[in-house]
Amino acid sequence: MSNWNEPHIRQAADFLDQAVRTQVLDGRGVHAATCVACSAWMAGTILYRLEVDGRVDFKPGTVVLSEVVDARLPGFFNLIAALAAQGEPGDAATEGLEADSCDARRLTMQQTREALEPVYWAFARRQGLSEEDLLQAATLATAATAANCRPAMGLQAARHLAHYSMLEASKTAPGPRPTITEGKVRLKKLAALLPPLTWSRRLALLLKP
Repeated sequence: MSNWNEPHIRQAADFLDQAVRTQVLDGRGVHAATCVACSAWMAGTILYRLEVDGRVDFKPGTVVLSEVVDARLPGFFNLIAALAAQGEPGDAATEGLEADSCDARRLTMQQTREALEPVYWAFARRQGLSEEDLLQAATLATAATAANCRPAMGLQAARHLAHYSMLEASKTAPGPRPTITEGKVRLKKLAALLPPLTWSRRLALLLKP
């Protein structure tokens, strides 16, 4: 990842992190393992869309192997691991948890994609982000989520879940791309979380069909 520290990538990552937490929030609060998995599933989905999508029409849920995806994943995993380690540690018992000790996720990958992918693409369109920008922001959001969830899960579990979930989504064919209309409707519900637009970006959106 070459430009993850750019202000527009960090701003986008902050929004995506909030969007995931809003989706995960239920009457029991924000479930740490679900939050990490959802954020990583979305990062993996964006990676799939960027490097695999459109070349072959796979049935949703099909396992798809890609050498390009395999080559890119280690760099994303390194970023996630490095930033997760900067999170506040949990107590000794939490930090010692095994990677497979996480509570069951409250959402599936398919549910996550259906709920959040329209938001991600509509947000990218609003902000003028390229697909690569969106991928980097989604991965940075996953790293931040893993760091924030470290006190509840421990570093090993948070890091492993983020890596595994991103890997899983990057090799699993999603459904059709969300429509612009669907994305706008979903994004409108998160209007209070959206960063302000510059005048030039507002004008560009007005001119865009």
